[in-house]
Amino acid sequence: MKQISRAELRGKPLDRECQKANRSTNEYGEEDNRVFCYELIDCMTEELLPKCRVCKAHTDYAEPLKRSDSIA
Repeated sequence: MKQISRAELRGKPLDRECQKANRSTNEYGEEDNRVFCYELIDCMTEELLPKCRVCKAHTDYAEPLKRSDSIA
């Protein structure tokens, strides 16, 4: 099963800093092949980087997969 990259979830290529972030896979079970990331924090202020607050690849945006079960 192919994993869906953070760049795809985000809608644009990852920045250089983003590639260093911790990642999370299988948030909602083995069928969930998406890769989310945990935020990057500004070391000086210990706050989230502004881009992390709106990034769609952040774990806060993880939602359960929509099931398309068909009844035969």
